[in-house]
Amino acid sequence: MQIWLPILIACFCYLTPSLLLFKNPAPNKKLINFNALLIGIGLLAHFTILKASISFNPINLGFTNALIGTSFFSILIFWLLNFNKNFSYLQPFLLIPSVILLIIHPFFLSNHFLTTDLSPLFVTHIAIALLAYSLFTFSAYLSIFILIFEKKLHEKKKIDQLLSISQPLIEMENFLFNINKFGFILLTITLGSGILFSEQVFGTPLQLNHKTIFSILAWLIYGLLLAGKKLNGWRGRKFIYISLTAFLFLLLSYLGSKFVLEIILHR
Repeated sequence: MQIWLPILIACFCYLTPSLLLFKNPAPNKKLINFNALLIGIGLLAHFTILKASISFNPINLGFTNALIGTSFFSILIFWLLNFNKNFSYLQPFLLIPSVILLIIHPFFLSNHFLTTDLSPLFVTHIAIALLAYSLFTFSAYLSIFILIFEKKLHEKKKIDQLLSISQPLIEMENFLFNINKFGFILLTITLGSGILFSEQVFGTPLQLNHKTIFSILAWLIYGLLLAGKKLNGWRGRKFIYISLTAFLFLLLSYLGSKFVLEIILHR
């Protein structure tokens, strides 16, 4: 029962800014600061849930823990970036799904304890991997928003108020490129360090399974995406669709395998 208090606090602090944004799509500075305070409190409650669920002796990286961990870092990235840029329009896309994840978390809690030696390097590997997944999750939310925004631009109807407060399309696409670039660097480090730890744990440099294959495919597609943007100026729906395809492979590589093994097969 103790975990429900921080869950309720986080849900309240995440839902309120989204509802206030729908009520007032063009918030003033005072409301923006109030929403930032609420989200900050929500992040503290979210971290409390994450800490209690994952523990650290040993680390429990079960399916639902991975989900709420990724959502925590995604919201943290949004919260920090929103101090310098106006990303308020992304609040419902990030916060409402996180509320759903937090509510269902206690009902689908699964255990996957890491019994290997938790050296500082191995913990760093896990942290970088989570940060990379979180950056790409934030990128996916932004990609979906850009698709909706672009569709509204081509309609004869007036753009929704929520969309009208967003940044110019070209600025959002350039920011999406930078997010993917940093995520790609972290994913490269994750895959490289993963090979080293795979040798320690499994006695072989690389486990050629579906997780590895999907991760490498995601890495290759993100690399192709960044090269295409840099060399050929890829943008628009082509850039967005390739970005979402890469994210899908990344999702299947880690969360997909965890869902099948822990939720469906109960392993």
